[in-house]
Amino acid sequence: MRERQLSAAEKRRMFIILIIILIVFIGIVSKLFWIQVAASENYSSRGVNLVKNSVLQRQKALVLDSGRGEILDRHMQPLTGGTIKALVAFPISKSIKVDRRQIDQLAHILRTSSEAWLAFSSNMKDPGVWGTSGGGKPVALCKQQEEQINGLQLPNVKVVEIEDRYPIGMIARQLIGFIGQNPDRVMQEYSAELERGKLSLTSKIGGSGLEKTFDFWLRGVGETSISYFTDATKKPLPGLDARMIAPDNVFYPLKLVTTLDLTVQQQIELLMDKLQIREGAVVVQDAAQGDIVAMASRPNFDPLQVNLSNNNWSNFALKATAPGSIFKTVVAAAALDEKVVDLKETFNCEGALGKYGFTCWRRDGHGPLTLEEGYAQSCNIVFANVMQRLTSAQLESYAHKLGVLDEVGWSGKTDAKELLRQLDSEDNGQLFAAHTPHDDEGVLMQTAIGQRDVMMTPLQASNMIVTLLHDGNRFSPRVVQEIRYQTDRVMEAFPVKKLDDGKKGVSAATSRKLLSWMQEVVTDGTGQALKGAKWKLAGKSGTAQLKYGKQEKVNQWFVGYGPVQSPKYAVSVVIKNTDPIESNKAIPLFKGIMDILAESLNRRQ
Repeated sequence: MRERQLSAAEKRRMFIILIIILIVFIGIVSKLFWIQVAASENYSSRGVNLVKNSVLQRQKALVLDSGRGEILDRHMQPLTGGTIKALVAFPISKSIKVDRRQIDQLAHILRTSSEAWLAFSSNMKDPGVWGTSGGGKPVALCKQQEEQINGLQLPNVKVVEIEDRYPIGMIARQLIGFIGQNPDRVMQEYSAELERGKLSLTSKIGGSGLEKTFDFWLRGVGETSISYFTDATKKPLPGLDARMIAPDNVFYPLKLVTTLDLTVQQQIELLMDKLQIREGAVVVQDAAQGDIVAMASRPNFDPLQVNLSNNNWSNFALKATAPGSIFKTVVAAAALDEKVVDLKETFNCEGALGKYGFTCWRRDGHGPLTLEEGYAQSCNIVFANVMQRLTSAQLESYAHKLGVLDEVGWSGKTDAKELLRQLDSEDNGQLFAAHTPHDDEGVLMQTAIGQRDVMMTPLQASNMIVTLLHDGNRFSPRVVQEIRYQTDRVMEAFPVKKLDDGKKGVSAATSRKLLSWMQEVVTDGTGQALKGAKWKLAGKSGTAQLKYGKQEKVNQWFVGYGPVQSPKYAVSVVIKNTDPIESNKAIPLFKGIMDILAESLNRRQ
């Protein structure tokens, strides 16, 4: 039987089908080649890295160290934490059985229950550090615990070194600040790094304080992480189980060397807590060049669990508030330099001015007082009378000369930044509110005693004292003096700076006179409780009255310097929003701080 021969038409159809099959096959192969080889690192319009993502599907990574730079005090002591040994657990397949006796042993070593450990480790989707559930801190392990855990040879746990950036008991928290995720700021400020893959939208960046203002330097060159490789069923891949990945750079992370003194800062914060300061701030400056030696704020906060709606993370040392009678220093400076008062003339205080409802804190009055005596006794009536001889423009001029209306913290150009402000979110001061009539007599009298609209920061207050100690020359206080590589070679230095706006400051004669008047505040005036201090001290007290609806509160202030014979430090303290009947804590706090500084100086000599 003969086979039927294919017609010419059928042969053509068969040939076309074969050609189509061949074209489809070539297309599929080409596509696979493109995906797997040519475009494996940049597939689709979204730029998906297929190699990287195929690895990520079976790689579980945990960051052990952010790679951020260290923040140190002036003696190179760490202010941010070092490293601790901690236990990392990895998610593994439930088909991998772990001996219950080993779990019990591990729980015993960790000083916990087996149930607590199983609750932590059983349903893990990503690697986790023991102790961090619910936002807690990693549990630090001792050498013995490390050895005992390693001896168990469990397949899903590993003891590693992990960064403890914000340790328990950490000081200067508001000044140092915190790090956290902020995708909007990452896109706005770090778009170039984001594009190059050096940052992701979930990268942690400085959120406040020095962590924020020096974030450019502190970010470092990469994280240290531990990666754990598993197959699709979460079984560890042979030879690829746990692997450390870390940047190899001897120069990083950088060191941020501050002007703070760790021991002094620590003791001041302990004193604030001992005196139960609920809300307030302290600033200590080196009298020689205005460097910030200590800066503390209350209430405190946990930098690992920041609630932005709660203001406890804000640095009150940089926030303007009503100054009360410490502002009389500005009025006295204006009166002396403008020569509107004869130093021998007296002003009679009968407890009330007789208009505007203006009164003195001493209801029965002080009697006749000179300006010098009025300053020591903080007499409101004396300063109301003096203010009648000054204009609002003159008062504003001297407020600027003493730096109480301006941002005073160190700012300037660096190699890396056009403008660096070392201090985060520093407030300006204020003399008059936007719609306050500047030349109204009643307004000026309230302004003269640091009430009405007047606002000042604790840093401005202490820097005002530094200005007087330098015959009216203003400094721009540093809190960071240099940035060093890990090798200790200096990368960037921030020199001592004066605030030079080209205008004449308060005269040297007036500066010295006000400093001597501050001594009388302690010997004969409102600061006599300071007589028992280790040093002979000088300063000015202030009590600012505040109203919140029908509720009345007061700010308690004291600013000054010591020792009188050879000034070493300028200090300002404010205790905010206290009840009017509460005892004064500003003077005991100021005295305690000066005693701490005296002891610190004696130890170093």
